[in-house]
Amino acid sequence: MTSAPTPDVRLPALDRFRLSSRPYVTAVVVVAAFATSDLHDPLVLTLLVVNSLVLAASTVSRRSTGLRLSLAGAGIALVASAAILPLGGTGVAAAFPFLFAGHAGWRFKPSIAFPYAVSLSVACACALWIADHHGVDGWPWAAGLFAGWPVLIGYSRRSRLDALRNARRATDAELREHALAERARIARDIHDVLAHSLSGVNMQLEVADALLDAGRADEARAAVSKAQSLVREGLTETRRAVQTLRQDVLPLVPTMAALVDADGNFRVEGEAVDLDTPQSQFLVRCAQEALTNARTHAPGAAVDVVLRFAAEQVELSVTNGPAPSPPKPVDSTGMGLVGMRERAALVGGSVAAGPDGRGWTVRATVAVPQPH
Repeated sequence: MTSAPTPDVRLPALDRFRLSSRPYVTAVVVVAAFATSDLHDPLVLTLLVVNSLVLAASTVSRRSTGLRLSLAGAGIALVASAAILPLGGTGVAAAFPFLFAGHAGWRFKPSIAFPYAVSLSVACACALWIADHHGVDGWPWAAGLFAGWPVLIGYSRRSRLDALRNARRATDAELREHALAERARIARDIHDVLAHSLSGVNMQLEVADALLDAGRADEARAAVSKAQSLVREGLTETRRAVQTLRQDVLPLVPTMAALVDADGNFRVEGEAVDLDTPQSQFLVRCAQEALTNARTHAPGAAVDVVLRFAAEQVELSVTNGPAPSPPKPVDSTGMGLVGMRERAALVGGSVAAGPDGRGWTVRATVAVPQPH
């Protein structure tokens, strides 16, 4: 039985902590910037307020703000953070350009983030160069060229998050595919079990009806008794099928022997080998479908079921002879053979059915799993 892929594709704990703590980090930076800046200078105060507002707005999801508004905020941040860098008495506020560069790498795709980081570096370098030529003591203008470097940190985090999201989408798609395959497999199991038992019950009840019309009440009661027996067998097979769905290993030979039981002759050729559970289920369901078809289309005919083990493959053959009397016409959906072919495709096996002399033979083969 195939196992479902794990659905647990999550952000690393450190990244989850960073995402959840961004509003608090922003608050700390803003408070520290105000606490270490010269608030008596109107220009410093104005730029400090603008940078703080943009930094606070950057913690809002882009889905809420939209791309245009986010780009507008980034443009304001570029100018305001570059302008505050050369001013004296700004303290922690000088970190704003570096924070905005890292945020751009996280928030925007590379075609936007990297040009923005270059523009921010140039703007900061120009602001420092102009201040230096006007006699303002501060950082050398070349330091401004490093303002955009944090974009690489933001981009690396964005890339890791995108990779994890893609892995999650791939896992979700695999889970959906697995669920659909499991539903189809269960549907085939239900069909095989019910068809095997209900077709026999239907046939015995038809026989009982015909015998009653002929006034042969004793024989009719025997047919009804047989139908009741088939119902009990069907319940047993249903329980066995449900149990099989829960098993990691399906004992093929005992299961096949219990399935054939009084419906035919069963024998094993060769030394039994272990198969994968889906392969064993495939052979069991093929035998079940073949026995149902034999009971329906050749009632009363002898049925031989042979399980042949070879070095490279296991073959199941179910052969029935001609019916003692012509069978009654029955409706058929054809889902039995379709189900067998679907099962064969899933386990890499094959199914063949056709006349064999005056009877009919169904053959199913699977490859023996090779040790790794």
